[in-house]
Amino acid sequence: MKEKFMIGELAKLFNISTDTIRHYDKKGLLKPQCNKDNSYRYYDVRDFFKLSRILFFKSLDISLEDIKNYLHNKNTENLLVLLKKKEKEAHAKVQHWSALENKIKTKIQIIESAQKDLDIVRLKMMPARSGIFLRIKQKDDHYETKKMFSDNKQYIAMSSWLVDGQIYTSLEKEDLEKGIFNKFSYFIELPFTEDILKPEIITLPKGEYACISFLGPYRDMHRHYEILISWIELNGYEITGNSIEKNIVDYDFSDSEEEYISEIQIPVKKSTGQNNVLKI
Repeated sequence: MKEKFMIGELAKLFNISTDTIRHYDKKGLLKPQCNKDNSYRYYDVRDFFKLSRILFFKSLDISLEDIKNYLHNKNTENLLVLLKKKEKEAHAKVQHWSALENKIKTKIQIIESAQKDLDIVRLKMMPARSGIFLRIKQKDDHYETKKMFSDNKQYIAMSSWLVDGQIYTSLEKEDLEKGIFNKFSYFIELPFTEDILKPEIITLPKGEYACISFLGPYRDMHRHYEILISWIELNGYEITGNSIEKNIVDYDFSDSEEEYISEIQIPVKKSTGQNNVLKI
């Protein structure tokens, strides 16, 4: 028996638990031999090498079921099939984690950029954006809001709300010009897809936007609209479309209203003159 491995010896050699080896036995991957005299289970040198292969496959995150199927029909072709299958899965995971990293970086950048430019009016060149506007008749009517979102559920899951982690709202151009700041719509920005041809989807053209970000509760939103519209008028610009409000940090990200971060974007045009910056 000196050439045999007891289960404890095998476990120590590979720095795994005896329970792990017993689990492989139950799964039919590594069956021990049994001494009829003392009922001890033991493994030979061939089992030693077999266990090393099982652990190699496990290090590649290959399932025990796939390992078992391969061990029951071992050949080079099946080995390549097994490895290429896992390669595809690994590539998909890399893509997933890369996208996740980009989402995190984007949210950090949005918050830090807004914090840096607080209470400063700036002109920004914004890319074309597409999405749908969901009009709210009674903003405190939760039933209406629920129905509205339910009716447009096909757009929610693919929207920038999940990509950027922020909610967009909007005021119509006519209300901005009249100084009405309490009749808002939700704006769901969407990636470019074939759905872009649907009539309810609107494309906001690329262009200049007068923007201001601020810290504080939503009840201060109207005051910053007034500041922004005053800047637009004083600098010879005119409003060309609906506003976009980016709720960057809201009540679902902070319990303190004083930590809310919002940015207002109003599309503008000007035929002549230089870009100006107004600090408040």
